[in-house]
Amino acid sequence: MQNVKVTSKGEKGPVPARLFMLFARKSPMAVIFRRGPSKWVQLIKWDTKSDTFEPGQWFNGRIYEKRSDLSPDGSLLIYFAQKISARSKKDQEYTYAWTAISRPPYLTALALWPKGDCWHGGGSFKNGRVVLLNHKPEVATPHKKHKPHRLLVIPNPQAHGEDDPIFSQRLERDGWQLKETWQVENRGYPKMFHTIQPEVRQKANPSRTHVIQLTRSIECHDYAEDFALRSAKQFHVANIARASWVDWDQQGRLVFAQDGKIFAASIKSDSDLVEKLLVDLNASKPKPLPSPEWATKW
Repeated sequence: MQNVKVTSKGEKGPVPARLFMLFARKSPMAVIFRRGPSKWVQLIKWDTKSDTFEPGQWFNGRIYEKRSDLSPDGSLLIYFAQKISARSKKDQEYTYAWTAISRPPYLTALALWPKGDCWHGGGSFKNGRVVLLNHKPEVATPHKKHKPHRLLVIPNPQAHGEDDPIFSQRLERDGWQLKETWQVENRGYPKMFHTIQPEVRQKANPSRTHVIQLTRSIECHDYAEDFALRSAKQFHVANIARASWVDWDQQGRLVFAQDGKIFAASIKSDSDLVEKLLVDLNASKPKPLPSPEWATKW
């Protein structure tokens, strides 16, 4: 079960898994969202200090990783999920879209808020005890079997959009400074959205010697994110081609996801990169994995 793409010669080849990373703010822990085949998502827990990877549960549906977040210590994950089927469309109790809190790398919902549609949703951790739920108050009632425990949950009366503005708010919180504002025009159907000026953000490493530059744009309904590494003094730019996410880990190391693999990189004096492969996640395939008891309790 693998995605395929058609090459310029008409031959079919494998499509790399799509990876996205979330980093805990106060512990060396990260969660990788591995997407592929397109309707499947797997969680992988990553200890960034030892570079050990723990494969987690698969989900047959869509998890909106840009509306998700880790608690500061990495023990809890809030995520927004969608599962559309004939059965879920009729489900008035859970609905086909919801926000949940789980213990990564498992998805068993400790807390769950039925949403009923895919506008906004998700949330973030203000700190270890306060959750900012990206639901309007009228859809912020937790499921009776999945209530939050020892957490203060604050709904958002101004919740709107999809991945943004919640994703941009998390970027800002995590040190991605806005350098150029996104300017987009709507050209109407079928051309839809066109980027006049891409959004540019930068995030410096702890020693302030280099910054990662993130450039975001949209054409029609297709979003693009491009990454480059820039020297703070020399302005030398090294593009990180095909990267689906780039960041500094908790140790200040440059890490990135590319072609279904996770890399760490050391930076040479001219800002060129010496890459080290940490893990290749392309061979993973969906399979059942029950949650252990510790992942089913607060």
